[in-house]
Amino acid sequence: MKFALTLVSLALLASAAGAATLDFNSYSPLNTCMPSISTGGLDFNAPVSCAGSYMYVWDGSSPNGNGTPALIFTGFGSGSTMTMSLTGGGTFTLNSVDMTISWYDVNPSEVILVNGNPITLVQGLQTYNLNLSGVTSVTFTELPSGTGYWLMDNVVYNSVPEPGTLALLGSGMLAGIGILRRKINL
Repeated sequence: MKFALTLVSLALLASAAGAATLDFNSYSPLNTCMPSISTGGLDFNAPVSCAGSYMYVWDGSSPNGNGTPALIFTGFGSGSTMTMSLTGGGTFTLNSVDMTISWYDVNPSEVILVNGNPITLVQGLQTYNLNLSGVTSVTFTELPSGTGYWLMDNVVYNSVPEPGTLALLGSGMLAGIGILRRKINL
C-alpha cells in the first residue's frame, strides 16, 4: 500500500510539474499589430492603438533578439500595460522569460514592472527568472520614462491543475491500483 501511495504522489507531482516553453516560432501573422495574441497556451492582451502603442509578433529580424520570432510591445513611454494569462483561464506559474529592450533605446537599461515588481531590462536578450506562482494573470507595465519597445521570447510556464482535477486523477489512480492488487491476489 505504501508503494501505491508513493506512486500516486509521484504521478500527481509529475502532472503538476510539466513546464511548457512558448517561443512564438509558429505564430502567424507576423509583424501585424494586434490588441490580443493567443498562442502556445497563453493569451497576451494590451490596449494598443497601432498608432501610439504596438503589440505584435516580430519576424525575428530585431538586432536584439535571437533571430527567431518574438513578442514586441511598446507604449512609447505612456505607462501602457500588457497582460499574460492562460488560454481558457486558470492559475499558472510564470517561471522565466527572455527579454530585452530595443536596440535603438537611448538608455542602456530600462525598468519595467512585472506584477508591480521592478525588473531592469538591458539591450541583448537576457533570461529573467520570475517564479510567479499561483497567478491568474501577469501584468507587464512600461514606465513613463520608457523610450522604445521591449521584446519577449522563450516564456517558461506551468499550468496549475485545479484541486478537483488532482483529486479526480488521484482517486482514479488509487482505484486502478486497487483493481490491479485484487487481480494479483486472486
